[in-house]
Formats: sequence, C-alpha cells, structure tokens
Amino acid sequence: MKGHLIRLEQVPHQGGCNVLCYLEPNCMSINVGPQGESYICELNNASDESPGQECRSIVFKEPIQEKVMKDHLIRLEEVLHQGSCNVLCYSEPNCVSINVGPSQGGNYICELNNASNESPGSSDLQSKQDYTHLSIENSCSSSPCFNNGTCQVGYTDKGFRCKCPLGFTGAICSKACSFDFEDGIGGWEMIGRAFIYQPTFGDNPTYRRRESANLQGDWWIGGAEKRPSENDTAGVQHSDGPDVPQGTLTSPCFRIVGNTISFLIGGGCDLGNVRAELIVDNQVVRNETGNCSETMFRKSWDVEEFIGQYAQVRLVDESSGGYGHINFDDLKGDIICPHDLDEIN
Repeated sequence: MKGHLIRLEQVPHQGGCNVLCYLEPNCMSINVGPQGESYICELNNASDESPGQECRSIVFKEPIQEKVMKDHLIRLEEVLHQGSCNVLCYSEPNCVSINVGPSQGGNYICELNNASNESPGSSDLQSKQDYTHLSIENSCSSSPCFNNGTCQVGYTDKGFRCKCPLGFTGAICSKACSFDFEDGIGGWEMIGRAFIYQPTFGDNPTYRRRESANLQGDWWIGGAEKRPSENDTAGVQHSDGPDVPQGTLTSPCFRIVGNTISFLIGGGCDLGNVRAELIVDNQVVRNETGNCSETMFRKSWDVEEFIGQYAQVRLVDESSGGYGHINFDDLKGDIICPHDLDEIN
C-alpha cells in the first residue's frame, strides 16, 4: 500500500507489526519487509478493500462564522477548496470538527480537530476573523466507550465505534479480555475424561469440608469436581473418581501483546503430570503447576519475548494418583481475545 503511510517502525519480528497496527487507531493495513535480522513495519491509514464496518458516515452541522475550535488540532493542511477540508475530516477517524480559513495565495487552511463545542471537557469556540467552524453530529458526545476506550464518530449503525485499550473488548469496551469460564468453556478443545464436567459452579470443595478453591466469579475448572450446573448437588466429585481420569483442555488461540499473562492455579503439584502449559508456535514455552491444595493461587508468566505471536494455554492431567487433578481459573493479561482477532485481521 503506497501513499497512505502514517507511521514507520523497526520491529524484531513480523507479528510485532500486527500489534502496532492494533494499538494505532488510524491503522487499516500494514506493509512488512526484512531489514537485516529485524523487520520494517509500515502502518497505513487505508487498505485495498474497506469492509462495511469501516465505512464512515458523517453529517456536518450549520457552519459558525468567525469562530474556531482551539487546542484540539490533530492535523493541518492547505487545500484548494473549502469542501476539501470536509473530505479530509471524513478520512480522519478522530476528526469531529474543522476550522477553515484563508491562506496566502488564494488557498485555504484546513484544521482538523478531535473535539467540538459539545465535546466533554472542550473549551468554548474562540473568535477568529475570516474563519468558519463546522462540527459534525457527534454520537461520541455521551462518552459511550467504557474503560478509556477511544470513541470514533460515524462508524457502524450506532453512529460510532470504540477502539478498546488492551485488556478490554466488545462494542463499547465493557468486556474484559480474559478466560474466566463465567460463560462456559466454549471454544476450548477437550481430550479424555478429566474435564467432562467442567466448568464447575461454586466453591464445591468447601461442601466436603475442604479448603476453599479461591475461585474468581462463580465458575472455574476443577478437575476433581462434578457440579456442571448450579442446580446440581454441591460437593459431588467426578464419577470416575476425583484423581482417576486423565485428559487435556486447550484454550482458543489468542495473541500476546504485552509482557505478562496471569492465572489462578491449584490442585496437583507434580509438574511432570499435572500442569498448565503455554504453547507458542506448537511448542511448550512455559508451564506451571499447583501446590497440592484445592486452593488456587495467582501465578504468572513473563511473555515479553513472544509479543505479537499467537498462543494457547493447555491444561494437562496425566496423573491418576493423589492430587491427580488440576484447578484453574481467570486467565488474563496482555492478550487479545479470540473474538477480537477477526476484527483486527
């Protein structure tokens, strides 16, 4: 893609360019090429095809003469016609108002702003001779994006779209990017019988007078448990025996975009037979086990070296002896959720 460069960076691997594009609200495509042992990453604000959700529709309000918006400039251009400034605003996702005034030589100065006179926290319009201010109908004025998401006007049938910060997802950035099993284990791949009754509802071990599982929310993975429904009897264990069945449970694919992944883990403490694994490029690159207790504790992996790469977590139960089960919950961190990957790609 030529003529649409907005940022150029050198990155250690190709996947790093994908991450930079995700973090740049105006990035719509990338060019990646080798340079020595690293790569050149070019971020573009256009692509060779624009899916429907990327189309922007904006409506300008009546012009306000002799006024300008101050201190919110994001781009300044000299244009031949006043209408060209409207077009530039359409092409800039963060533009919500423009100032247009005369330039020497008969052209016009076009100022694109990321605020309007109705934007929260913006200053009032200020007087400026021979200038005109136009703002667009702003669906972002109500601040619809949660968790510090960036609202961009004119996208989707709602009239805006939210660019979510790392760790959050959803149409309005209201959903944390994590695997907490509150909505089941959809997308996880199961092999064997160890996890056939998962996820588990409630603090099931305490009904057997055991230590608390220290779960997050209402649902978790308890390899020894059999309470797959809130209506099932509390305290019941796996029908094959709490430590007998073996198997694996593998997460959907996600992308690593930062330094850390954390999770709750408990159950068996034999790393060779009961463990959580981090898989990158079909290789096990990290593992962790419990502490021979039903109680789960927060543990983490340093994943900085894998930034930009796709990964999965696999729960492994290869034991039928004492504490031959794994407890697991609340996988989260510097990751992009699987349901976000298609939107980014």
